[in-house]
Amino acid sequence: MKSVVSQAFLGKFTAVFPKLFKCQWKTYEGQKKLFANFNTDSNNMASRQFCVGGNWKMNGDQKSIAEICKVLSGAALDPSTQVVIGCPAIYLMQVRNLLPCSIGVAGQNSYKVSKGAFTGEISPAMLKDVGVEWVILGHSERRAIFNESDELIAEKAEHALAEGLKVIACIGESLQEREAGKTNDVVERQMAAYANKIKDWTNVVVAYEPVWAIGTGKTATPDQAQEVHAHLRKWLAEKISPQVSASLRIQYGGSVTGANAKELAKKPDIDGFLVGGASLKPEFVDIINARQ
Repeated sequence: MKSVVSQAFLGKFTAVFPKLFKCQWKTYEGQKKLFANFNTDSNNMASRQFCVGGNWKMNGDQKSIAEICKVLSGAALDPSTQVVIGCPAIYLMQVRNLLPCSIGVAGQNSYKVSKGAFTGEISPAMLKDVGVEWVILGHSERRAIFNESDELIAEKAEHALAEGLKVIACIGESLQEREAGKTNDVVERQMAAYANKIKDWTNVVVAYEPVWAIGTGKTATPDQAQEVHAHLRKWLAEKISPQVSASLRIQYGGSVTGANAKELAKKPDIDGFLVGGASLKPEFVDIINARQ
């Protein structure tokens, strides 16, 4: 009887969430092949796959999320650009089921251990269990509002990678730090914390987000963004390895829109975007296609 009930339940579940199971296979097998084919020996930006992440933050409901997923599913997206959607945890299964497997899904946070008495937290194992492939860690809002330290964020990244997730590791300076000329010092400190814990960078994407340009309408000029990205790549070559410097993708995040994405995407060290508010709008398609 138990076996019959279990089979009936499984059949019903897979009927409701067919893409969840299909995309989990893609996550654990197909993605390995994808990354295995990357050329990590060249510093040419063409060897780094453009990657655009949408961070919905604490926005959306079932109806609006279904509409966004419908737009993304039906849009002609640049096949050479990797797309990842970070949505509120409560909607992760819905989004994974609605989006094609070619679009990755990310948690917006996870904790540094697999389970335990940590009320309100989510573990990487839980994210994987519902078909999620990615997690966003170290976002400026986690640092500034929830007082997460460089060390805690690095520990969370280390554990997420060990559990098989891919990580969008965020860094960035505040307006005060920018005006004080401390941008390079801040991003180096944040990167050093990650480097103390991360030994294999294959499944990491770094997102440089000047805090003063997030949700403010202000955007670093393409030249300002490129300057920081180039500095980060130089730091990576000196502190980690030339190979990691050449292969690691560095996104730009900070009021990216359909209007400015193309100019930003032309810069040699900008390998994609992490987009906030604009990822909730139809113009997100234009941002994804910025390299076309």
